[in-house]
Amino acid sequence: MGTRPRPWLLLAAAGGLAALALPGTEPPPVATAPAGSTPRPLRLPGPSLIAAGSTPAATLDAPVSVDDLARRLLGPDAESALPQLEALARPWPDRALPLYEQLLDRWATQRRFPQALLALARAPLDDDTRNRLQQRLLARWAETAPDQAARWALNTPGQADLLAPLQDRWLQQDARSATVFASTLPPGEQRQALLDESLSRWLAQDGPAARDWLRSQGPQPELDEAIARHASADELARNAPFEAMDLVARIATPERRWPAWQALAQTLHDIAPDRAASLLSAAPGLAPADRQRLLDELR
Repeated sequence: MGTRPRPWLLLAAAGGLAALALPGTEPPPVATAPAGSTPRPLRLPGPSLIAAGSTPAATLDAPVSVDDLARRLLGPDAESALPQLEALARPWPDRALPLYEQLLDRWATQRRFPQALLALARAPLDDDTRNRLQQRLLARWAETAPDQAARWALNTPGQADLLAPLQDRWLQQDARSATVFASTLPPGEQRQALLDESLSRWLAQDGPAARDWLRSQGPQPELDEAIARHASADELARNAPFEAMDLVARIATPERRWPAWQALAQTLHDIAPDRAASLLSAAPGLAPADRQRLLDELR
């Protein structure tokens, strides 16, 4: 009669077989297949969501090679491969990053910036990497079509903070268009800040054109600060004093207009003390009593 195996031995043997069957904790290396060979398939993780609240993507458990995924991302229907790229990026972001960089660069070349930024926003990459790629995209967009980039930042929820740096790049290329854009923004602190910066830069780059635009706008409180700062500056007061006085007279807010007159009068006096009185006597919109008050302050 054979000896019956003891229960604890059976359990130990079963445990050993189960341990042999467990997969390794590290994923197998993903290597690009040599030329002429069949690409080694990579089994991507299962179902993923494109974005919170969106329709689940198709199950991504079919074998797919990294080479095939790269070709699809650079093809005409790259959007259909994005769920697989996202599935790859979740466990292995370092392997997905070069594919993201190639895709975003291609879409930037094609000026498909909104699609590129949307794909990047969904990418399961760390915040530093995503911000770096976003800044690179925005810099290229601001160089090629700054007006489109600024309007995208204005109209896309959560992107308002990007408007100022995009406006800055726009001002370097076309100060007039950037200033006009700032003047059309909804009233508020952001509009005021962008308008002040735009006018200051435009006036410094092309004073005559910017002053023509200011005169065409009529008195507006939002323009007062930029006008007062420009009109009382030494350069304009020295080279075109009558134009400087005309600008001050256009300041809409009385509380801001009078300090601007005082600053301009002082600048004129510093430049040519013997001419300040005669210049102020020809100032438009300045009442005799106010003119005398200015002269008294200069003594």
